[in-house]
Amino acid sequence: MLTAINGYFDGSYIVLNEKVALKKGQKVIITADLSEKPAQKNVDLSRFMGRGEKMFDDDAGRFVEDLRD
Repeated sequence: MLTAINGYFDGSYIVLNEKVALKKGQKVIITADLSEKPAQKNVDLSRFMGRGEKMFDDDAGRFVEDLRD
């Protein structure tokens, strides 16, 4: 049976975030996320503030797209 376990590398060892009963010599498969975190884009929320009803009619799609980007 395979199971996924979250953890992190502390510079020397892989540290598991969950308690799992592993036996000495038990085979494991390690998958690492080597992707760099994307640069966080700050959304200018002031563009959408104070717009009232108009925001929901015209700008909601752009607002959501900006948050997703």
